[in-house]
Amino acid sequence: MAATFTTANGGTFAGAPASRPQAMREAVKLDPIPVWWYIHHPARWNLIGDEWLPWLSELRADPGVGNVDKDGNTDMAEVIKRRQGWTIIPWEAEPGGYCVAYDGWAGPVHLSKWQVPRMVAGQVRVASDEAGYWAFCRRLVAEGYIAKPDPDFIDIMIERQERKLTEWEERASVNPYIAQMLPAERALLERMRVAKDRLFAEPAEDAAPKRGRK
Repeated sequence: MAATFTTANGGTFAGAPASRPQAMREAVKLDPIPVWWYIHHPARWNLIGDEWLPWLSELRADPGVGNVDKDGNTDMAEVIKRRQGWTIIPWEAEPGGYCVAYDGWAGPVHLSKWQVPRMVAGQVRVASDEAGYWAFCRRLVAEGYIAKPDPDFIDIMIERQERKLTEWEERASVNPYIAQMLPAERALLERMRVAKDRLFAEPAEDAAPKRGRK
């Protein structure tokens, strides 16, 4: 609410609520990060818990870096990435967008929706919502933004783990560390196999159809 004061001549001046000077604005004390998009390549998948989920990278509009022009235009970078087999995930794949801008001390800081900067003991720390992020990755596959991996590709990763396990079993008798780690490696192999079966299982007939995406 504005305040009013009577002047010596009988008129009034109107005041407005005070605001901090620009130099005192609340700003995140992190280096600037340009806008970016998540991208995914068919050969990049991770076993997270008991699921195969896409391993995402970022395409940043960083002027003069990675085929981005001096003005931050990413057109050429996008063309090259697509030719290399990458899929560019649009911001709208997440309701409200997944790229969030914060006012930084030296320019905008663009983080993901699942990264929140916090001041801890006078220093900025970025807290990550990993469960929310992996749920997003899961939806990207379910909604057709990212295609399921080729079964042969998953088989290759499983075969690598099988070879590793065979080598470690041969060395376990003379290497206490390997002997100690063998149960975990066996469990990992089993999770990889179960996750593959789940990923490529036929959907139930009464399941609701997912929204496709080119």
